Amino acid sequence: MVKRRKSEASAAAAADDDAPGPSGQQHVAADPLTAVVYIGHLPHGFYEDELLGFFSQFGKLVRVRLSRSKKTAKPKHYAFLEFQHADVAQIAAETMDGYFMFKQKLSCRVLKQSEVHPQLFKGANRKFKKVPWKKIEAERVNKDRTPEEAAARMAALIRKDKARAKRIAAAGIEYEYEPLEAQRPRKAQKTTFN
Repeated sequence: MVKRRKSEASAAAAADDDAPGPSGQQHVAADPLTAVVYIGHLPHGFYEDELLGFFSQFGKLVRVRLSRSKKTAKPKHYAFLEFQHADVAQIAAETMDGYFMFKQKLSCRVLKQSEVHPQLFKGANRKFKKVPWKKIEAERVNKDRTPEEAAARMAALIRKDKARAKRIAAAGIEYEYEPLEAQRPRKAQKTTFN
C-alpha cells in the first residue's frame, strides 16, 4: 500500500467526483453556491445606501441587509447582499475579497445553500429606525396620573414598605424609620360651622 500526500489524495478525490457515475451522469455538487454574498469588516459610514450604490456596479442587487444592533441601531460591520444572478455574485465576491476600504480589509464570500437561513433577509431593503426606548419609558413613568391611579400606586408602595419592615424585623435588625404611610398626605378634614 502506497501512502499519498494529502494534496494528491484530494486531487484524486476531486477527479473521482468529476468522473461520471454508474448511470453515466456527472455528479452534482452537494451544496451549490447561491447569489448571496457575505461581506465582513465593513468600515464605519459604509451603510445600506453606500452598499447598494457600490455593489450595483457588478450587477443588479435584489436585497441588501446590513446587520445592526436592535438596542442602539449601530451597525455590526457585516452585511449580506443578494444579486440577481449567482455568477455575478461569484465575480463580486472574488473581486472585493481582500479589498481595502477606509483602512479596513473587506472579507467577501459567496454563501452556500445550506448557509442561507430563511430569515436572513428579514427587514432587508428598508431604512432601520431606532426605537427610542429611553424616551418611551420616560414618558410612561412621567405621565400625569388620575387620582385613582395615584392612590393605587401609593397603596402598592405602602404594601411593599410594610413587607420590607417585616423582613427587617424578622432578620433581628433594630432599625426605625418613618414609614411611607406616615409620610402620606392626610385627607382634608371637613369642618362645619354652626
